[in-house]
Amino acid sequence: MSSDDKLYTKDGNDGQLYDQPLTAHYPGLVERLPFRDITTLGDLPRRDLSAIQRICDHDANFTEVISVVIVSDPCADPSDQQCALTLRSVLGQCYRTIELILPEQFAYLASRDRVPNGIELTSYPMDPNSASKSFQTASSLAKAELIVPLRLGDRLAVDALYRLKAAEIADQLAPFFYSDIVSEDENHRLHSPLWHSNWDWILMAQTDATKGMLGLRRRALSAIRSQEWLFEFDSTEKVVTYRDLCWSLALKLSTDYSYSEPCHIAHLSYIETTDGISTRTDTLRPRRMLDHTEKKASEQGPMHEIIRQYISSLGLDLSIEKHPDGQRYTLISSSEFNPRISIVIPNRDGPGLLANALDSILNTNYRNLQIIIVDDASVDSETYKLYDLLLSKRSQVKVEVIETKEPTFNYSRLINLGRKRVDGEYMVTMNNDVELISRDTLDLITGLASLPKTGVVGTRLLYEDLTIQHVGVALGINRFAGHYMNGIHMDKRASDDIARNVHRASATTGALQLFRTDVFDAVGGYDEEQFPVAFNDVDFCLRVGELGLEVLIDTRPIVFHYEGKTRGNEHGNHYRFNSWVREEAAFAQRWGGKLISDPFYPRIRETLLSWQSNQQS
Repeated sequence: MSSDDKLYTKDGNDGQLYDQPLTAHYPGLVERLPFRDITTLGDLPRRDLSAIQRICDHDANFTEVISVVIVSDPCADPSDQQCALTLRSVLGQCYRTIELILPEQFAYLASRDRVPNGIELTSYPMDPNSASKSFQTASSLAKAELIVPLRLGDRLAVDALYRLKAAEIADQLAPFFYSDIVSEDENHRLHSPLWHSNWDWILMAQTDATKGMLGLRRRALSAIRSQEWLFEFDSTEKVVTYRDLCWSLALKLSTDYSYSEPCHIAHLSYIETTDGISTRTDTLRPRRMLDHTEKKASEQGPMHEIIRQYISSLGLDLSIEKHPDGQRYTLISSSEFNPRISIVIPNRDGPGLLANALDSILNTNYRNLQIIIVDDASVDSETYKLYDLLLSKRSQVKVEVIETKEPTFNYSRLINLGRKRVDGEYMVTMNNDVELISRDTLDLITGLASLPKTGVVGTRLLYEDLTIQHVGVALGINRFAGHYMNGIHMDKRASDDIARNVHRASATTGALQLFRTDVFDAVGGYDEEQFPVAFNDVDFCLRVGELGLEVLIDTRPIVFHYEGKTRGNEHGNHYRFNSWVREEAAFAQRWGGKLISDPFYPRIRETLLSWQSNQQS
């Protein structure tokens, strides 16, 4: 038998790791699975398992009990094989001290295996129609401070509870912990690894961005038990699915301000079985025609009310509506906010591009505008004809043109020059090759900018083929900073669905940024000395972040960016290339400590390479 046909398991007698075929534990129920599919998930080298085991055996910090609660999802129908693997993944943990709380109906599966020393079994009466009610019953039996819900059919990686305990030791104030996740098909092939970001409060209002292993603090959980709206089970309009249970708990626990932010465990610790699993809540209801009133009531289901209360607890002027796909919600920001917006557009020739950009601005619904064009030594006569036309044309929108004769291109200086003419409460930087397709683009991003903690708002930018040019800038990509999800279709569901949901980021491109003018002044504008061409927008966002303000990426409007059509490739010119190298060095010197891992797009390069390497081995 090859090593790939074996699984590391724990021996109840000597407490050591040993190789034993999985079929020895569940004869007739399961097939032999590759080693890495059960244990490492491509995120943990096999040689590290013994080191983890030694820590769990000899470090007193890893002796406290962790309660694992097995919960059945009424919308899921896992096979006996999948149920057996769920239990087996708990019994095979590197972590030694576990309280396994499982439904009475499945206790016989655990009895088929030799239960290792240190694992205590407790059974409870499961409710077949509600994951929430089952969890409420089971968690009331838990003795441990850390409680881990686990859906029947899913599995934990062999090091999952070790990772959880290590995170809990490092962060004593988090209300809960959440891990990364990977999916598995019916042939036991792992696919779609999902690495979460650090806690993102606005993303959580639209989709569950903590999907994976949850480690809940019992103290925090006890504090919300008295709020019965979370645990009402008298109809299918209440929280019943495992997905909504975990999402609800994450939202509610995160608003307990006696704790810090929830803590992300950057490891693939949870295996989601996708075969035979459905998360559609309408499978619980008869398929019949609904009248308008009943349909509206079904849309305003339990999760809608829970998210509404979550947003209200944050004191935000936002509302939500259910997306047609039924799996997420769309944010609706205030439309009554109508401040003066000044749009600064650097331009050099390209009259066609500039005219297109201006037309798209004037075609929006927003009218309280000032447009400032900062010309960078244009030579095309058609460009000046366009300027003359704009200045002579009577319009509700004020247009100004600033002409410069700078010897070298300095984007930051152009933006700072434009700021001197700004009279708006809000300021926008916009490239001349950007086109606003959605008429409500400015309304949407201004609504987000009005939120108390918002410093900068950017948008998702698309190429003409509807693939993504920009949906946020991550630190550490290409050693310094770069666009993530570049070239992926706008409807691609990956990375917590951030291509389709409003989310936080470390930075956004200056091709389209909106911020309060006083925030721009507070950080001293763009740095024209260190970053005349590159990294100026990222540097600006990072300095705004040091004020305690956030960068948000709005994915609701459709915006095109015809990237690079004005200046071309930065590396194609010797002077520009040398300038780029100098700015890379300056960026690394100023922000080097932040380039190791981006909090909103963490360790994606290293983990993805590790994943691919292990899958190919």
